[in-house]
Amino acid sequence: MELIHHETQEGQLCAKHCLNTLLQVPVFDAIQLGELALQLDREERRRIEDGGTAAEIEEWQRQPSNNMDDSGFFSVQAILKALEVYGLTAQHWNHPSLAEARTNPAAFLTAFICNLNQHWFTIRKIGLQWFNIDSCKSGPSLVSDTYLEVYLKQLELEGYSIFVIQGHLPECPAGAVLRANPVTPKSTTVATHHPTTPPVVTESVEEIRRKRLARLESNQLSNNVGLDGRQSETGGRQSETGGRQSDTVGRQSEVGGINSDEEDDIQRAIRLSLQH
Repeated sequence: MELIHHETQEGQLCAKHCLNTLLQVPVFDAIQLGELALQLDREERRRIEDGGTAAEIEEWQRQPSNNMDDSGFFSVQAILKALEVYGLTAQHWNHPSLAEARTNPAAFLTAFICNLNQHWFTIRKIGLQWFNIDSCKSGPSLVSDTYLEVYLKQLELEGYSIFVIQGHLPECPAGAVLRANPVTPKSTTVATHHPTTPPVVTESVEEIRRKRLARLESNQLSNNVGLDGRQSETGGRQSETGGRQSDTVGRQSEVGGINSDEEDDIQRAIRLSLQH
């Protein structure tokens, strides 16, 4: 996975890291994103001057920019503006037009950007496999097709805003290499207990996946977690000290919070399905 472009967290510039890892090229820096944010500010000012009252214009002028600040924060609008430079758009995961894609995201989609408390990270397909590319992690993490839907559901339950990237992503060097030499998932620890006896799995991968999703939905109902708990993509910013959720607090692993026994079941089912 050395060829996959990954950036280590720098200050609060996770929006920059997210965009660059999405494109798999370090094309954006804070200055370029700042220029896009200022452009949005100027457009907003023209709209207010054209239709607002004198009091509204004066109030707007007293307010700091809604699209960036000195900490490295950039708004959703600034990120969408940056995507437009490369002919890309972002649609919210729960948009009605994505109803079919939500049933099998690994097959229908190619990339996501996710946000919670000002922290952004990328999930995208490179070659034939999916990767979680997060600047708060030490490097990219493999996300299997089987796990992807469960992982997205888990992120949604944790309050993440998930955006589906639409458009043609530029080709990257890692793509061709990983198509020819896919990353091998790490072996599970269960196999070391019985190295000569293959485990017996009576459920298919699809059956296991459905059960995991049903369990997550049941937990959502019991905990009264509704869609109103999800952060709006145009919502306000939190403070610098409490804004961005760290890797060890906000998210579970790329397997979407499934415990090790359940992960072992799925991995064993995958291995057996490949043997038949």
